[in-house]
Amino acid sequence: MEEEHIDLSGQVGINLREIRKNKKISLDELAKICDVSKLTLGKIERGEANPTINILWKICRGLKIPLASLLTFEEDTEVYRFQSNHHFAGQNHDWFIDPLFKAFGTVEWHRACIEPNSEYSEFHLAGSEEIVLVLNGQLEMQIGGVEHQLNTWDVIKFKGEERHTYINRSDEKVYLMLSLTYSTP
Repeated sequence: MEEEHIDLSGQVGINLREIRKNKKISLDELAKICDVSKLTLGKIERGEANPTINILWKICRGLKIPLASLLTFEEDTEVYRFQSNHHFAGQNHDWFIDPLFKAFGTVEWHRACIEPNSEYSEFHLAGSEEIVLVLNGQLEMQIGGVEHQLNTWDVIKFKGEERHTYINRSDEKVYLMLSLTYSTP
């Protein structure tokens, strides 16, 4: 698959429909367990919507699946260029995440960016672990009410199921590499 021709929204829709049907869940049922409207879910499945990362996390938590399950392409070798447009934005467009790879069913890799003077909060499935590598600048992370100051090349590991907040108090974008590990694929 040539990376210039990746239709990420379309692939998310195909994967969501397949997962939903395999779990024998109707769109109505999915809307209730994910707290996302049936209309939005239908548009995502048809590839007519480019969902925010917040919506994708809600869907994944509702289905109890890793994010990479929605973002997986079946390729033996994958290359993702740094300046690709294949990312999902947070609700306020101050957090961007590029899904990269899913490894052996339980680990997924993401590239992320947090805009200047902004913050983004999230949490993941029970039993998950997250590792964050700061690629540039300074990042403040709040995990379970505890603040951590991170600098370029610092790495932090924590339980992904705890609400965590990425905070960029600088005037420059901060780039990150994230890995999420799940106890089950």
